[in-house]
Amino acid sequence: MIVNNNLPVAATAATRVKEISIPISCHSRKPCALDWAESKWIRWIYVLFWWWLNPILNTGRKRQLTDDDLFDVSSNDECGQLLNKFETVWEINENKYEYASTWKVIIQTFWKECLLSGLIFFPFIATKIAQPLLLKQIVDTINDSNRPSYEGYLYAIGLGFAIVLQALIHHQYFFRATRNGMHIRIALSSIIYKRLLSLPTSAIRKTTTGQIINLISNDVSKFEELFTIIHFMWAAPLEAIIVFIIIWKQIGIPTLFGYGVLLLSVPLQLFFSKKFGTYRKSAVEWADKRVKVINEILVGCEIVKMYRWEEALENIVCDARKNELTGIRKASLIRAINMGIFFASLPLISLATFGGSWLMGQVLSSANIFMVLSLFSNIRYPLIDELPVAMEKLSESMIASKRINQLMNLSKTARTKTVEEYSSNHSSRIPGSIIMNKSSFTWGSTQSCELIDIDLNVTNGSLIGIIGTIGSSKSSFLSAILGEMSLVQGISKVNGKIAYVSQTPWLFAGTIRENILFCQPFNKEKYERVVKACQLITDLRSFSAGDSTIIGEKGVNLSGGQQARISLARALYTDADIYLFDDPLAAVDSSVARSIFKHCISNEGILKNKTRLLVTHQIQFLLEFDHCILLDNGKIEKQGLFNDLLTLDKIKQSYHNQQDHTNERNRRHSSIIPDYDSTNQSEIIDETSIIKNEISVDGAVSINVWSKLFTSSYGWFGLILLVFLMLLGEGIYDATNKWLSIWSSKIQIEQRKTHYSYIYLGLVIGTSIIALLRATYFFHLILCGASTLHNGMLKGVLYSSLRFYESNPVGRILNRFSKDQQVIDELLPKTFFETIQSLIMVLGCIVIVGMSNPWILLILVPIIPLFLWLRKYYLGSSRSLKRLESVSRSPVYALFSSSLSGLMTIRAFRVQNEFTNLFMDKINANIRAHFLYICLGRWFGLRLDLMTCCFTFLTAMLSIALRNTIDASSVALSLSYCINLTCLFQWAVRQSAETENFMTSAQRVDEYSHIPSESDFYKGQIEPPVNWPMEGRIEFKDYKLRYRPELEPVLKGIDLEIIRQNRIGIIGRTGAGKSSIFQALFRLIDKSATEGEILIDGIDINTISLNALRSILNIIPQSPILFSNTLRYNLDPFKHYTDEQLWNALEAVQLKTKIYELKDQLNIQIAEYGSNFSVGECQLICIARAILKPSKILLIDEATAHVDTKTDELIQQVIREKFFNQTILTIAHRVNTIMDSDKIAVMKNGFIDEYDIPKEIFRKQKKLIIEMKNDNKLSSVSM
Repeated sequence: MIVNNNLPVAATAATRVKEISIPISCHSRKPCALDWAESKWIRWIYVLFWWWLNPILNTGRKRQLTDDDLFDVSSNDECGQLLNKFETVWEINENKYEYASTWKVIIQTFWKECLLSGLIFFPFIATKIAQPLLLKQIVDTINDSNRPSYEGYLYAIGLGFAIVLQALIHHQYFFRATRNGMHIRIALSSIIYKRLLSLPTSAIRKTTTGQIINLISNDVSKFEELFTIIHFMWAAPLEAIIVFIIIWKQIGIPTLFGYGVLLLSVPLQLFFSKKFGTYRKSAVEWADKRVKVINEILVGCEIVKMYRWEEALENIVCDARKNELTGIRKASLIRAINMGIFFASLPLISLATFGGSWLMGQVLSSANIFMVLSLFSNIRYPLIDELPVAMEKLSESMIASKRINQLMNLSKTARTKTVEEYSSNHSSRIPGSIIMNKSSFTWGSTQSCELIDIDLNVTNGSLIGIIGTIGSSKSSFLSAILGEMSLVQGISKVNGKIAYVSQTPWLFAGTIRENILFCQPFNKEKYERVVKACQLITDLRSFSAGDSTIIGEKGVNLSGGQQARISLARALYTDADIYLFDDPLAAVDSSVARSIFKHCISNEGILKNKTRLLVTHQIQFLLEFDHCILLDNGKIEKQGLFNDLLTLDKIKQSYHNQQDHTNERNRRHSSIIPDYDSTNQSEIIDETSIIKNEISVDGAVSINVWSKLFTSSYGWFGLILLVFLMLLGEGIYDATNKWLSIWSSKIQIEQRKTHYSYIYLGLVIGTSIIALLRATYFFHLILCGASTLHNGMLKGVLYSSLRFYESNPVGRILNRFSKDQQVIDELLPKTFFETIQSLIMVLGCIVIVGMSNPWILLILVPIIPLFLWLRKYYLGSSRSLKRLESVSRSPVYALFSSSLSGLMTIRAFRVQNEFTNLFMDKINANIRAHFLYICLGRWFGLRLDLMTCCFTFLTAMLSIALRNTIDASSVALSLSYCINLTCLFQWAVRQSAETENFMTSAQRVDEYSHIPSESDFYKGQIEPPVNWPMEGRIEFKDYKLRYRPELEPVLKGIDLEIIRQNRIGIIGRTGAGKSSIFQALFRLIDKSATEGEILIDGIDINTISLNALRSILNIIPQSPILFSNTLRYNLDPFKHYTDEQLWNALEAVQLKTKIYELKDQLNIQIAEYGSNFSVGECQLICIARAILKPSKILLIDEATAHVDTKTDELIQQVIREKFFNQTILTIAHRVNTIMDSDKIAVMKNGFIDEYDIPKEIFRKQKKLIIEMKNDNKLSSVSM
């Protein structure tokens, strides 16, 4: 069965790849319980105590959560609603001002939500300030034996109530603020993607893929982080003023001393925050470059391996990473100093305050001291910690907003005139017409015109041929019609709907049917007609799932011809008025090309009544065209009927050269590419078994990952030193407060003794030094581990087998190199340090409280088991949600990355809205896990706060009950610690859970360092001789190859002997095994999946290292790959050759003159994907690269598929002159590329069907005679 009409089956197959594919069906979700809880006031208690999360927690306790267990997205969090609201405001600003500002639009869109969360802050401040005041009353009650105990109990009850109220408000505030930040991130991500789909190529060329990916993966998250704590920017100063008034009433002038230190630390922190922003900006720029290079490696992975460029590209990534780490280390040093200052600030403030009080002769009352100390502790957190962090996040957000503005405003600058488009029902225009009058186009405002003075008048239903040499701007001509270029002068009008087939086929991960339908409704009759016309029937029959077979990202498991035909079928299925074809026939063999042209494109095909523009180098088709356009250097040199163009010498020469090639084949009995009735598609692997769903690892993070973070630089000694510094810092800090308690308990005369003040001064200085030292050392240590993890991941990916790249979409891999690595570099160190520091402070609190009254420790007997159970109950769901969030994040990046490479196709087919909806679906899927994860943290934090409230309340009650047996100063110290414990304990535990969740990023990165590498990369069983191979003899002995051990072989017992310096042509139908021959020679498939031998000069290639093997093989690929670096690097990444040798190679391919005239010459920067050169020029650069490499064996994979006849002749001449002493194997679709072959191998179904001289091949293949006659028809007509 060719076409699978069972939609449920197709949907089932489609769900196996979730990264990019357009969903066919979706099942209903559980309605969000929060919407239910918020729908009526009577259910407020579910919201306040987070009971609406109980179903999730109960499921997570029993088993690992899956996507089906999650609630649907809340109506308030739905991506579509947020995008519509945000985009409306953005457009209002764009219309009102020249450019819209990200910040202004955010404020205008989300000010209500921001205001609501801000209002909650007022009662939060009130409950915080009430607690130290109640503490003072409790201590005064214990000190004053005349006061009744019930007063103390009432104050204790009041203290407990204040702590409970603070906890409830605290978690509601942070939930509302975090949700607001999440909304901003969603809106920004969505509008960036939507605007990106509308940007023409001329605008996108002003940025890079790495920068765009970082916008989505990192920059938008900065706003989410900022708006979580943005209210501290006004609340912290307000709270500081209120506390100042209270303290002033208690101790008077010494308040100024304490506030002097406090206020001095604030500008210091703000200064560091500014410096942090500067270093962070530098790190982001280098991260962009690093991600961009990795993206190019992933796109060109097969070529990288064939060229043996892993080491060279690894060095480029490592250099970028080194510079990125320099910025990260400086930023981390600033952050460490900030955190050290925060920890030391309270002892320094108390030293200034109580030291000043002591110098002024005031009595140090324990009630006053620890009330003041608690108040200072309260304002220390918002003023010294959160305020600078908010400023830091504001700085980062400002940087991010500028980057977002640059991209978003490209859409404004891109609205320079391109083409005037008319709908197909326009009354004054005929659909399918194109008019250009003196039109000039450019790729950018600062660049010279690519197309100059174009005059064109295309009527509906015309068949137009576009020809020209490489670099003549043929593809740019189609881009201008699509509106991808800027119109500098003249008039350009395009009337009707456009369908476009790109030169390099763009496919997304999904079923074949989804790629053909491309968001259009299914029509069986039309669909089958298109599939038949595009010669896909045989291919679909060979797939077990028919057209429901899932293909990988970019069609990795399809041949180039199959990709081209699916892309063509997509265009034919669309009911368009104008069809633009950018040389799609170059990717298929001659017989298939003739059939496709006849049944699809020609005036006899299914598009015969449509306007068709075809870029081609195959001149034999041009006699059938209604009009031909010859382009040269961006200008129309001549246009008219093809016979009119024959008056030009260059066209006449090219045409007769093709005719001569045909006649030469007749005389020499050279073969034509065979067209078998049946084909073996075993070479094409069913994608349902290729693309792997991203793994969500169960359980805790491996101890090995933790170990790598802390022992990669200084071993276990470094870790032991860190533990010692952390404990020492807390010990000195607690000793400082204990000494203050002892000092305040003395009578006034005793307090005046100087040794108390000297010891206290020494302890404070010691605390400050250790605080700074341990923070900087911690960040240094963990960044060393982050570097180790990154380098391990890079090596794992670079040196993995080709199978890994086929199984993992680019977006998924980039997610680990961008988002996961950013978590390890920036979020994990801060969170981890706060976790350790807070947990040690909790331990110190318990010790201090236990020292004042050991009976209080009995309270911990029920609390500790309850806490351990609660943490286990929470982590059961929290881990699952975090991993689901990470896994669901990958499809967002995968779709984003895939869309970047297919922008022209998406825009040409006008499916921007469909892809925007698809992107929003991916965002919503991610939000379902992310939102629950945030809420679950609040659920857990509230319960921990309630536990510490019980501990504090019972401590206060027990202290009052034992008022006659304990010291008031010890009670004051222990209660002040307990008040701090309220937020500190839940913060420590939640941060520990957050740390563990962030460590999933470290584990995900570490997983890639354990990817099985290609076997024997550097060391084989034997070392080949230094001058091996001397001759270049190749021998296959009963060679079998499978793509995986469990699959059927794609090469089935190949026996082939190739003598030195022979030229061998390899021909055969798609799927016959041609490309597998090359993969076998390069050992791109692991040798465990092979049988038999391949000998080069008598040495079995399985016995030597891959490095040695690939170093002696040379290749000219079908699709040229260039990297974003200099031309010099692209020719010689290992710096083996002199400038003279580089120029000679360029001269051989006739590029020397063009490069020499450029300003930077060999150091010219190659744009991303080589976009500043034509495809043909990129191919010539690849040939120059091959000329430079000394080798005895050259493999050519249809290197002339995308070049014109003249360039084809040049390439053939270069091959004859520069590689005359090499053994050459050529995979061919064009006859002229194998005319000079000594022998031809005809492949069929994984076997060598024929292997003989061209004359015998011609004689034995009767069917080829008919094909030859068909090829000669055009020549006969012309003559």
